[in-house]
Amino acid sequence: MINAISRSYIVNVHLCFETFLKEICNEIKNFGNNVYQEKLQEDSWLKCAVKNIVNEKLSQDNQALFDLCEYYRLVRNTAVHDLCDVKSHEKGFRKLHNYNLKRDPRFARLIAPNEYEKISFDDFVMFSRSCVELATYLYNLVLYDYIKIINEIPQSQIARWKKYKPERCKKAIFAYINTSFRIDKDLESQISYLVDYVMAR
Repeated sequence: MINAISRSYIVNVHLCFETFLKEICNEIKNFGNNVYQEKLQEDSWLKCAVKNIVNEKLSQDNQALFDLCEYYRLVRNTAVHDLCDVKSHEKGFRKLHNYNLKRDPRFARLIAPNEYEKISFDDFVMFSRSCVELATYLYNLVLYDYIKIINEIPQSQIARWKKYKPERCKKAIFAYINTSFRIDKDLESQISYLVDYVMAR
C-alpha cells in the first residue's frame, strides 16, 4: 500500500511538472528569442524544453536532476499505463548510478532513488525537489523576443500607449510585459526601442 500511495504522489507531481513544461515550450515557440525546435514523438516534454532553452547543455548537477526527472517519468508511465513495459524504467534507474546523490544536501537524508517495486515516500520527495529545482533553472534562462510579445498586444492597448509621454509609455510597456512574462536584463536595454516600435505601429 505504501508503495502504491508513493507512486500515486509521483503521478501527481509529474502531472504538474509536465503542465509547466508544455506551457513553457508553448511560450518559447510563440515568444522565444531562438528558432523553436519541435518536440519529437519519442522525446519527453522535459527534453523538448532543455533542447530549446539550453541547447541540451546541462551542468553535471542539472544533468543529474534531468536524469532523476526522466526516471520518475518512466515510473509514472508504468504506474499509469497497464500496457507499459514494466522494464522500461530499468535503464533510467541504472543511469542514476552515475551520480553520487548522497553528496547533494537536497537528497542526503533520503533513501532514494529506488527501483519501481520499492518506490517509497522518499522517492516522491526526491522527484518533487528535482522538479522544482529544474523548473526554476530552466524558467530563469528563457530568452524572449519582446517584439513578438508587442505584436500580440491588442491594438486598443497600443492606441492608449501612443497617447502617453515616452517615460510613461516605457513604464506601461514594462509593467504589461512583467505581468505575463519573466523579464530579464535585455528588457531594460530594449525598452526605448520598444517604445519607438509601439509609436510606429
